[in-house]
Amino acid sequence: MYVMAAVNVVDIGGLLNGGRRVVEVRQEVVLEPFDGWSFPSAATVQLEIRAVARLVDITGVIDVEAAGQCDRCLREISTAMHVDVREQFEAAATFQDDPFDEGNVLRGERLDVADLSRQLVDSAVPFAVLCDPNCRGLCANCGQDKNQGECACVKLEPME
Repeated sequence: MYVMAAVNVVDIGGLLNGGRRVVEVRQEVVLEPFDGWSFPSAATVQLEIRAVARLVDITGVIDVEAAGQCDRCLREISTAMHVDVREQFEAAATFQDDPFDEGNVLRGERLDVADLSRQLVDSAVPFAVLCDPNCRGLCANCGQDKNQGECACVKLEPME
């Protein structure tokens, strides 16, 4: 077994050529903000990479703290994210110019752990940043946080 750490691009040539059975990766990966979420500390990435026939099989976990501002009440929130990794790539895949194509993670004998982590975490973040699914938001007139209580604004009845 071969253990690699502290780099974002891993050479898996020995694995693809049959010289190794498993490559273990343990890395801290800095992630850029995405869709209202930021990641105040580096993601902890733990992967096991195997060659299975003509495929590269990647399993493991990514743990990261995600922070954002509630879309309804603007309260700062943070949440722990745990992403299970179960990916397979063709070992002979060629690099594509599309930055969102999964083929750009594996270029020849080099696996870009940072790009893989970014793609998986970005696809796992919730669509909306909410402090609570039942968040009542802010009053449209005075800006009072309705989770803290009702404001003194006059409530208009809906027109029929």
